[in-house]
Amino acid sequence: MRSHLTRNVYRRLLAGHGLVRPCPGQLVFFSSSSSSRRLSRPPSQLLIRHAPRRTFFGIFKKPPRELKEPELEPGYDVLLKFRSDETENERLQSRAALLKGLREFLEHKKRYHKFLNSTQAFLTSRLVRHLLETEAPPEELSKDLDVVDLRLALELALKRPRGDCANHLALARVLYAGIEQRTGAGAFEADGADPESALEVSSPEERHQDFQQYLTALVQYGASLEAVECLAEHLKELQAKGETNKGARVLWVLVLEGLASEGREEELLREYRNAEAAGVNYMPPVHEVMTTFFARRDRVPETKQWFGKPIHGNWSPTTEAYMEVVRFAVRNNQKDWIRPVFEKLVKSNPQKSRWDVIFAWAVLAMDKGVEDIKQMMELMMKSPKNSSNHKKEKRPDADTINVLIKAAIEKKNPYLAERFLALATELGIQQNYATYVLQMDYRLEAGDLSGVQAIYQKLRSREVAVWYEADVPILNKYLRALCAVETPDIERILDITSELERRYIIIEPETTVSLCTLFLRSDKQFDVIDTLSLHTLSYSIEERRQVQHGFVQYCLDRKASTARAWDAYSLLRQYFPDTSKEDRIRLMDEFFARKRPDMACHVFGHMRAHASMDMRPTRETYVRCLEGIGRYPDLESLRMVHNMLKMDTTIQLDTQLYNALMVAYTSCDEVLLALDLWEQITNMPEGPSYNSLAIVFWACEKMYWFYFNADRRIARDIWEKVQRLDLDVPPAVFNSYVGAVAAEGALENIKRLIQGMDATMGYSPSVMTFGIAFNALPAEELKTRFKQWATAEYPELWARLETKGCKQTLRGTIYNVERIFEA
Repeated sequence: MRSHLTRNVYRRLLAGHGLVRPCPGQLVFFSSSSSSRRLSRPPSQLLIRHAPRRTFFGIFKKPPRELKEPELEPGYDVLLKFRSDETENERLQSRAALLKGLREFLEHKKRYHKFLNSTQAFLTSRLVRHLLETEAPPEELSKDLDVVDLRLALELALKRPRGDCANHLALARVLYAGIEQRTGAGAFEADGADPESALEVSSPEERHQDFQQYLTALVQYGASLEAVECLAEHLKELQAKGETNKGARVLWVLVLEGLASEGREEELLREYRNAEAAGVNYMPPVHEVMTTFFARRDRVPETKQWFGKPIHGNWSPTTEAYMEVVRFAVRNNQKDWIRPVFEKLVKSNPQKSRWDVIFAWAVLAMDKGVEDIKQMMELMMKSPKNSSNHKKEKRPDADTINVLIKAAIEKKNPYLAERFLALATELGIQQNYATYVLQMDYRLEAGDLSGVQAIYQKLRSREVAVWYEADVPILNKYLRALCAVETPDIERILDITSELERRYIIIEPETTVSLCTLFLRSDKQFDVIDTLSLHTLSYSIEERRQVQHGFVQYCLDRKASTARAWDAYSLLRQYFPDTSKEDRIRLMDEFFARKRPDMACHVFGHMRAHASMDMRPTRETYVRCLEGIGRYPDLESLRMVHNMLKMDTTIQLDTQLYNALMVAYTSCDEVLLALDLWEQITNMPEGPSYNSLAIVFWACEKMYWFYFNADRRIARDIWEKVQRLDLDVPPAVFNSYVGAVAAEGALENIKRLIQGMDATMGYSPSVMTFGIAFNALPAEELKTRFKQWATAEYPELWARLETKGCKQTLRGTIYNVERIFEA
């Protein structure tokens, strides 16, 4: 079965267009005749607005704004097209073109230190698998996929993405298998192949590095149990070959870290014992893994046991282990237990990095202030120099200040963080980029946006060098905060987004949602289009769903005007053709609720015209749409939907669909057509339902209003047939029949029907019974007489009806009773 997701998403990523038709609202789109057709126009021309005619005075106007062109990363279009061609079973590009695109893509990612998102990892794994499973022509063997390419891809696969990592794990498996295949390693031999057929030869050190990276991928992406098995097999193979692995300790630590991160306590303890049996000592990294595992779970006895266990070679714990037990002690009221540990550390003439942990302990566990920390810094500077480097003094630096600021942030004390910054100035310590990022962070938490802007300007002016995209997470957070204020500064926001664009930064999907929501509220559709064009093409499918969900939520938000909600929907359809059918139905219902059946039916029409069969409306969707028209009549929209139904060969008409059509046509005052549908229902083997009866009586009621000479026997004949069949008539059907009789003006008949309900129907009249009867009476004089009778005979029910209120219409006085007919 073909993948409609690939056909409708990946191809549109390349073409940058959607399957659209003219719709209500301000936005106008080009349409395409088929889902696979590609336009020669650039994406910026796909969404246009009607321009006024040019006049003499128009020559002085500014030219219309040009939309920003989306840019795909080099080589990414090749990966997209390959997957599209593979899914559609079309002819693939040449092997040389595929290799060229893959290499360009991987080299671009490495050059700019970017990670693969989930979708990119999936596409890369599919292309690499194809290249590995197919043979290159003899003349291209020298330029074919080699171990260098595979190792580069594996290196990129180790950069953890946002969101789901399943595709990264699959990619790592494919790449490592390819490396084994290319180098004639054990896994390749296990498949029965000849080791001499390997294309390249790797040294034991290179093979160890390959295996270590593969093991890292397994433990990083949730496959630690598989990593345990792989490590056991690896060590067994080395032993069988008489080889030694000097890096086995590192591999054991990796496995332990993976099991700990997945919370597998039983397996962690088992593998620790196996590591001990294999000769792995209780080194600082192992100590850190075991201590951290129990400390983060607030397991007090176990944490004390593993932290206090002697470390091999009298080494000290790592700074990470120290920091974790500090936080553990604060959370679990174990400050007295941790105090002797750090007092001993202070007396041991620790290294500079350990002093930074001591300062953090003093702030977090001992509640020390700036003056206390200053005295401790003086103590540090007076301590003997490190034995490893006698010329280097231990002095506080930017890293020390950053540790102190982080401690203040953990204590949720921005004032203390500011005092530590002042201390840095007093001591002449030059701040680094991490200090600026931390300042922005705690000032954002404190709501000090002007202070954040001041720090941002320093970063932008390059007062300090920023390590690649280290400031991007906090800038995303800053943008979201700017969008969330009551009166956003749009110029400031656009200034920041322009700077990120200049740096070719792809913002986070949550930030895209915030920006687009703000721009939609501000009627800045061009900025929405720019934001979507520049970023969504580089998102994974999961990230695209986040943005898509944001647009759906905006459309469902009643605070947004209907016009803005329609603009948002138009952009949603343009940029996210893979929006789920469930979300489309929710949007259809929303536009019905906004009393815009024309918009709701266009949403339905877009489902009907979608290239993917999975997006097409089902029988239930048709019923839902027609019921919506029944609540909010629009004859033109009804005719459009009915025509779609007639042309839809996948839908079989049944009683429920006929009921829905009856509801819609009756609501649109086309009662004769509704009664024709009733005739078709009676001729069906399935026959009418109770809902059919309620609807047809309603149609008769309206017919008597519009056609004075109409046959007055229709409703009575149906009712007599119901009585002959001795059916248990629900209250909704009886009330609808009362409305039909009332529309004839037969006041005495109504009274007899209502008075005899207990005896004939087995239930009493309701407020709805009186409301329907009163509203259906054709003359004001009849309504007055009915009201007098009901007030005398059923005073409590009539009083409840009066509480609903009434209004004056062309049909006279009408009580506010809501009648909802379901198919």
